[in-house]
Amino acid sequence: MAKLQLILALLLLSICSQGQSSKQQNYEFANGQWFDGQKFVAGKFYSVGGRLTAKKPARIDKTFDLTGKFIVPPFAEAHNHNLESEHELQERISKYLSHGVFYVKLQSSIKKRIAPLMSNYNHPLGLDISLTYAPITASGGHPVGIRKSYLEQGLFGNLFKTLDDLESHGFFTIDSEKDLAEKWDSVLAFKPDFIKVMLLYSEEYERRKDEQSYFGRKGLNPKLLPDIVKKAHQAGLRVSVHVETSMDFHNAITSGADEIAHVPGRSNDSKIALVDAKTAAKKNVVVITTAGLVKRRNKDPNYPKFVDAIKHNLKILKDAGVKLAVGSDDYNDTSFGEVTFLAETGVFSNLELLKMWSEASAETTFPNRRIGRLKSGYEASFLVLSGNPIEDFANVQRIEMRVKQGEILSL
Repeated sequence: MAKLQLILALLLLSICSQGQSSKQQNYEFANGQWFDGQKFVAGKFYSVGGRLTAKKPARIDKTFDLTGKFIVPPFAEAHNHNLESEHELQERISKYLSHGVFYVKLQSSIKKRIAPLMSNYNHPLGLDISLTYAPITASGGHPVGIRKSYLEQGLFGNLFKTLDDLESHGFFTIDSEKDLAEKWDSVLAFKPDFIKVMLLYSEEYERRKDEQSYFGRKGLNPKLLPDIVKKAHQAGLRVSVHVETSMDFHNAITSGADEIAHVPGRSNDSKIALVDAKTAAKKNVVVITTAGLVKRRNKDPNYPKFVDAIKHNLKILKDAGVKLAVGSDDYNDTSFGEVTFLAETGVFSNLELLKMWSEASAETTFPNRRIGRLKSGYEASFLVLSGNPIEDFANVQRIEMRVKQGEILSL
């Protein structure tokens, strides 16, 4: 009986899938100016089966005349944490989509909180997310302090009663090779899309590790990072590393990390060394900006030094050829706020900002998908703008149409 029920369920699923597929419309998008990665080129594309193609299909259900319009890939948010709570969730999703942000990378989340919400994500008419769960840190390291604060405020409801209950859900504490060996299977058991590791002031690891006054303001022993990266790569997972200082950046780069989750300088005047920037470029490491976080320090007497460090680090990374992705790490915003701050720094041209936000950010969020480009075979996802964003970057928010995987979005 159980076997028969399974066969019937699979048959029903197949029928439903065929029905959904048959309803997919074939669209022609004519007379547009399409971004080719460097400039806008006049032409047309078709959307067939949710993919772009330059080849005309046998059936066209509708033609859209995009005369005078500029078409770019959708934008992405490469660093946030604001989609794991049902509080104002639909408003947050709508804000992302209204800003043209289709892809969000959650740099940590608690599976027990986000699992009931996953039906809101990863379908053609909504927001797509990639995510990891409990980040790897040291005892008393970041984000243990934040988790403790949320627990005391009752923000986790009845999910967790003590800080110990949060171990493996809100963080993994790994202080030795023995801890790593014992806990690694549990890390993988959560089935994350990537691995997140916390480095904070790693040049002071020995001084901070047993000092209670640094609770929540320290991270992993940097000597353990190469082994974590090796294990993650063996499991087919990329590694994203939270950094605070230039030494954290150095340790992450030399350990083989794939992604750096912050540019140093937002809370200090630490400046990246040129040799480390060049190494990051050579190893194809992606660095996520989160530069706008420095504004939270605008009352600090050292604020001008922080801003100077941020600009220095962004420029040295850009000049070295490091791939930069746009991420805000701002719970109440999208990456639009971050890209606006990046524009204000004067470090980047409009073309560079557009590529960072639409190409690099999407590719580091979903490295195994064909997104971030307007080419045949890529997902038919794009934004139609009323003006040229290379000439005036404000045009990125003059969105007249949003298309995602061949579906026309209506907000």
